[in-house]
Amino acid sequence: MREPHALDPRADASRRGGDSLSPLRILSCIGPIQRYLHLTAFSEKRDSTTQMKNKFFGVGFAISLALAGAESTSIAQGSARLSRDAINSSEGIVLEGSDQLSTIGSFQPPVDITIIAKTDSTDLRIVYAANQVIFNWEKNMDELRVDGGPADGKHKMGAGRIPTGKYVLIRWVVTPENQAIYVDNELRFEHRGDYSQINRNVSVFTSPNAKVTVKSIQVKRLAGKRR
Repeated sequence: MREPHALDPRADASRRGGDSLSPLRILSCIGPIQRYLHLTAFSEKRDSTTQMKNKFFGVGFAISLALAGAESTSIAQGSARLSRDAINSSEGIVLEGSDQLSTIGSFQPPVDITIIAKTDSTDLRIVYAANQVIFNWEKNMDELRVDGGPADGKHKMGAGRIPTGKYVLIRWVVTPENQAIYVDNELRFEHRGDYSQINRNVSVFTSPNAKVTVKSIQVKRLAGKRR
């Protein structure tokens, strides 16, 4: 049985803004049902309200951790790799139910985020400059949902639909004054506001009724003033 995730991605951003995600702990779950490795990242405070849990990875994964102060962790399943700024998997990491895939690092604007992912149906949800931005929202796939952050509630009709069963490239450029979201190089959403206080991980998750597969999350820190 899968443990429920302690992090609610829709929680107030202020509670999660400065969380540190080290050290990493690897938990091996053995049994007829729990045959996976559970990769868990905890905040240094280990407070239940800031505890973060990442994606469950298959038991076939070989995990190698670089100790004390290491920048990256290798997770071998094909060419899957995890580092502070990126998660890459040639085969794709499947998210279902309460699964959430998050970068190890937290980031302040300006950043250029790229996500390659697909949904089998609905609810590809991403987190950074909002508590969630939803593509293929289950109640209206054409509406791009923006919940939380400076653009809270500024949903955009006609901007939310993405193809099902096909990988798309989502680009999320966030500066201290602006955010812009692109899908396959098409601008879907833009908003000017105060984004200077963001300091959080980049995450992808879904809803209980959908399955999302993530090939990569990459964060490029841009040159510019960080307030």
